[in-house]
Amino acid sequence: MSWDARKAGVRVAESLAVAAIYFAAGRVGLAVPFTNANVSPLWPAAGIALGSLLIFGLRVWPGIALGAFLVDAFTPIPHLTAMLIAIGTTLGPVVAAALLRGKLVPPIQRLTDIRHLILLGWIGPAISASIGASSLWLAGQISGSGLASAMGIWAFGDLLGVFLLVPLLFNVQDFKLTRPRLVELGLLMICLLAGSELLFRQSAVTGAVFGFLLLPFVIWGAVRFSIGGAALASLVVSGFAVWETARGEGPFLAYGTLIHHVQAMQVFIAVTSLSGLCLAAVIAERTKAEAALAREARLRRAQEQYRNIVETTNDGVWMIDGDFRTTFVNARMAEMLGYTPAEMLGRQPFDFLFPEDVARKQADLERRKQGVREVFYTRYRKKDGSELWAVLSASPFFSSKGKFVGALAMHSDVTLLRKTEETLRRNEKLITAGRLAASISHEVNNPLEAVINLLYLLKLQPMNDQSRQYVTLAEKEILRVSAISKRTLGFFRDQSARTELPLPPILDDTVSFYEHELAAHGVKVVRDYRAQGLVLVSQGEMQQVFANLISNALDAMKDGGQLTLRVSEEADHDHPGVRVEVEDTGAGIPDSDMEHLFEPFFTTKPSTGTGLGLWVAKEIVEKHGGAITVCSQREPGNSGTQFSIFLPRAVAAHAVA
Repeated sequence: MSWDARKAGVRVAESLAVAAIYFAAGRVGLAVPFTNANVSPLWPAAGIALGSLLIFGLRVWPGIALGAFLVDAFTPIPHLTAMLIAIGTTLGPVVAAALLRGKLVPPIQRLTDIRHLILLGWIGPAISASIGASSLWLAGQISGSGLASAMGIWAFGDLLGVFLLVPLLFNVQDFKLTRPRLVELGLLMICLLAGSELLFRQSAVTGAVFGFLLLPFVIWGAVRFSIGGAALASLVVSGFAVWETARGEGPFLAYGTLIHHVQAMQVFIAVTSLSGLCLAAVIAERTKAEAALAREARLRRAQEQYRNIVETTNDGVWMIDGDFRTTFVNARMAEMLGYTPAEMLGRQPFDFLFPEDVARKQADLERRKQGVREVFYTRYRKKDGSELWAVLSASPFFSSKGKFVGALAMHSDVTLLRKTEETLRRNEKLITAGRLAASISHEVNNPLEAVINLLYLLKLQPMNDQSRQYVTLAEKEILRVSAISKRTLGFFRDQSARTELPLPPILDDTVSFYEHELAAHGVKVVRDYRAQGLVLVSQGEMQQVFANLISNALDAMKDGGQLTLRVSEEADHDHPGVRVEVEDTGAGIPDSDMEHLFEPFFTTKPSTGTGLGLWVAKEIVEKHGGAITVCSQREPGNSGTQFSIFLPRAVAAHAVA
């Protein structure tokens, strides 16, 4: 209830304020020269009325009616006539405001606004003039012969008030200026008044020339201060013209009869105000269009910048709508999955998952609907069926009504990191097993030595031939176990220091680890050592390289074959060195795999391999200043693979090290 009372109080205050301003403007209008029987050639109150109705709404019409009645109530005309005139001067602006509602909205910034003001603004003055002049005629204030001219002067005077005051009221914001601009506005007013005073003192200046000479000041206001400046300049010029005419000076007294004086002054004011308003509107439209073009250019630059960021980032960008359908992916995201962006548009994320991950992804997307932002690991199925691991940062989108409309996800490819973590966990187990094997070998060595010594003493005792044969066989096997134990212990010891060593013994030592597997698969080992192969190498690292190559060859010959180990002297690019070849007669390597052989985590044995063996082998060989190559063929009856390693001779290797 208190809110309604406060609202009603505000409306009453608005109406009273409008009434006071209307009354003041009306008294000014009655003071205009050539006013006869309350018919003024310039009625500023009409602009106050229409402007108030358009700004505050039709609710302030009582204030207009009150102000209009009070204006005429203090004149010699009867109060009933004043009431009828108040009805007309209220009804006219109300009708005009209703017609202009939605077509003319503060501030005026377009030529279309001026056109609406001209085409629809005259209806109100026409209604007010018809009712007002007729009321004066009925009261005997004007004659029947003068009724038509009175209506015309009244209507045109109201229209001039609309042209001068409505744009000024609508565009008050144009005068929110900086101090230098305020100084310029003051200078304009001074120049305008001084120019008008000078021209009015020249008796030879006609009305047409007068208007032409003052028009540049109106143009100044329009160009520099937009609609408000043009309206203010026109109002000052019009006010000065009315004031000087009232004093019996100026060019508008030279047009014969009184009616011609009035018409000349009205035409001058109309032409001046409309010229300034139209020019200001055109400039405002151009300025607004240029600003819009500038904003559009900035927007295009920003969009281009964001597009470049999105398309050049190393992260994948993926957007979905409220139905979880893809609306955008950048090139990086599509590349990560092995698709093109066009192939992904319109599809749901579920289409790029392994079946066992679908339920988890559904739960993730449901959390997006609930507004949850989060960062987590996720897995996708690439086009070739392989895995893509990514760190996903997801953010949901909601409409202004709170409805889920989509989500944005940023993806960082961490497949290599995940595989590295998995390999590290697997290698940690292998390292633990290796350390355990080395520890066992170390502990077994002493008992083995004791057993060997006991067997030697036993052989010195008298025994039959068969017993001696058994003891000799046992000694042989014990020596073999001892050799294996020592090689195992040596393999896991740190042997990274480089020593000048021949390669054939290192090859033989490495092959000995696989003797039983080679025999079990029916693989024959051929040693083709054409040179001593003396190079500066790390024995442990070279054993690691050879072990990887021999293990791969063994896997390629499950049904038997031949493993050839070749060492020869060779010069590569005029640099002397040693070439080691490990050659098998297996099935060969497919062409599609050849270019990926030395890439980390590439493996054709996902259940047992880590994909790091050949990559590590290549790194070791290159660290020794050498190079490793591979060639393979898959022809039936003539298949196999050959890995070739070139290592610089000891002298050259010293330089590399």
